[in-house]
Amino acid sequence: MRSHREFWLWLGGLFLTLFALFTAVAIAYFVKDKSYSLFLNGWMLAALLSFVAAHASFFGAIRSWPLPAAARPARPAFPALEIEIHGASTIEAQREADSGLAVTARLRSFTVTLRSAESEQRASVTVLLYVKLVPGSWGRVGEAVCPVPDWSLPPSLSLHPMPMPVDLQPGGRASGQLVYEIPGYYLDKLAEPARGRLELWDHVTDQRMTVPAEIGSHDRPAMVPSSGSAEILGPEYESQPDQQSDVTASLSPPAQPSAPPDQPHTPPASGPGRPA
Repeated sequence: MRSHREFWLWLGGLFLTLFALFTAVAIAYFVKDKSYSLFLNGWMLAALLSFVAAHASFFGAIRSWPLPAAARPARPAFPALEIEIHGASTIEAQREADSGLAVTARLRSFTVTLRSAESEQRASVTVLLYVKLVPGSWGRVGEAVCPVPDWSLPPSLSLHPMPMPVDLQPGGRASGQLVYEIPGYYLDKLAEPARGRLELWDHVTDQRMTVPAEIGSHDRPAMVPSSGSAEILGPEYESQPDQQSDVTASLSPPAQPSAPPDQPHTPPASGPGRPA
C-alpha cells in the first residue's frame, strides 16, 4: 500500500504544479490583452481540470486506491528455457528410518540438460515431479508429489542429484541428474504404465510450467502453465469422510520436502504431499 500512496501523492503534486502553470499563463494573457477573458479560455479550463485531478489523486492516496493497470510494473514472463531429458530410471533402494530399521525406498531419476535461450533474463529453477495415481485410489487427488531425498544416497547407486534451485544465467546451461523419492504410501496406488510430469518453477518470475516426464526435448512453446498443485479429479471421485482432510492437504507441493514415514504404506496424519 505504501507504493500506492506514493504514486497518488506524486501524481497529485504533478497536477497541482500544472494547475499553477496553466493559471499563470491565463493571467499573463489577461494582463497583456484587456479583452482577453480571465476565466473563459482554454488555459484556465486546463488549470481547473488539473486542480480537480490533483485533489482526486490526493484522495486516492488517503484511501489507498490500487494502482491503475497502466501504472503497474509489467510482470516478467516465464523465461525461454529448454529441458532435455536424456534418460529415466526407477531404482529400489534401502534407507535408514528414524527407528534405525532399513526400509525400502523407490527412487525415480532423470538425466537432464537445462538451457536458457534468454539474452538478459536470468532464471532460478526448481524442478518438481508429479506422478499419476489410479483415479479414485486417493479420493479426488490424481497425482502424487515426489520429494527430493533428504537422506544420503548410497554410492553404489551412482546418483548425483543436481542442487536446486538451478541458477541459469542468460544463455547458460546446466546438466545432471534429478532424483526423487516416491512416497511409500503411494506405491500401491500408482497408475500403470507409470506416467508423470515435471514442473519447472522459476523463482525469479515466480511462474511455473510443466512438461511430460518423458525422454525428449521440451522447449518453452511446448510447456504448459502449471498451478503449482496436484491434479484434482472430478466429484465422482469424492474421498471417504476419513480422507477429506488428506485431500485438501495434498494440493500443494512441499517447499522443503520431508522424509516419508517409516511405514511405507501408512500416510501421515497431515495428508499426502503436505508442505514441510
